[in-house]
Amino acid sequence: MSKNYRGRRRKHPSLTLTLLVLAALAAGAVFFLRRPVSPLSPPSSTVRPLPDERADPPLSGGRVATASGVPCSRRELGEEALYTGELILVNNEVLYRFPQEQKLVSIYEEKSEGYYVRDMEVFLSPVAMEALNDLLDAFRAQGGSKSINVVAGYRDRDYQQRLFDQSAQRNGQDHAEKYVAQPGGSEHHTGLVVDFSILNANGSSGDYNGSGEYAWINENCQDYGWVVRYQEGKEALTGIWDEPWHFRYVGVPHATEMARRGLCLEEYIDLLRQYPYDGEHLTIECAAGTYEAWYCPGSAAYVPDSGEWSVSGNNVDGLVVTCKVSA
Repeated sequence: MSKNYRGRRRKHPSLTLTLLVLAALAAGAVFFLRRPVSPLSPPSSTVRPLPDERADPPLSGGRVATASGVPCSRRELGEEALYTGELILVNNEVLYRFPQEQKLVSIYEEKSEGYYVRDMEVFLSPVAMEALNDLLDAFRAQGGSKSINVVAGYRDRDYQQRLFDQSAQRNGQDHAEKYVAQPGGSEHHTGLVVDFSILNANGSSGDYNGSGEYAWINENCQDYGWVVRYQEGKEALTGIWDEPWHFRYVGVPHATEMARRGLCLEEYIDLLRQYPYDGEHLTIECAAGTYEAWYCPGSAAYVPDSGEWSVSGNNVDGLVVTCKVSA
């Protein structure tokens, strides 16, 4: 009896193989077309991408290495970072943003033996306190007298208002606007500033003008992280007349670069914007070693993965990263 094959077709082996090959090629093409394409990194002469071995990279943009080989990762530091740090610009146009808490130390309690302080109520940030001792100890070590008197440090808004009002009442509004910052516009709010006077042997007080034996301080303060903030010829930029007694802490590398170029802080903040993280970086040779610095707009920055580095806001529009690359 013959078998009934009605309704069934015999498949030819060569036709089946051909169909399987075509199906595989079609599946591969679909996979290729749907596979995501990695974006190309923008060309840069100073940073190069690094393979990201982390499951969750910090931000899009991942990791890079600077021209000197410093591996960095991009981090979101928050808006508050723009308004804190040793390089924040504060003047009558760019006001200080008072934090809820501000760490300060008493100069009276922390100072070395080489100088005086007005009273127990003069305060400074811890990083500036250490640098102040270093500067004035070095002044004494090279032959300076024990006569420097620190008469001003941190000021809050109310105290600055009283100073401005008193100056205006005694000397006139024009004089006050030239020599006293508006409340909120004073660098003293930062805790990174000191004012000097001279305490004579007979107990009298004299103005500090940075001349005579004290010229050493004004000429060498950058090696300890300080700059003379308000200098003659910069009044149109700073809004304050010449004050040789007013010292601002910005850190050794940046103080050195400001002194070398003859820049006030307003000019220096503009200069730093010319060194973005994806462009040429600023290299600074100073007493503390060799540093590399770059600017990042906004509140995210490329920061080193290790080593000695710091980040400061400029109190305007971005962050400055400073990294030590050699001793």
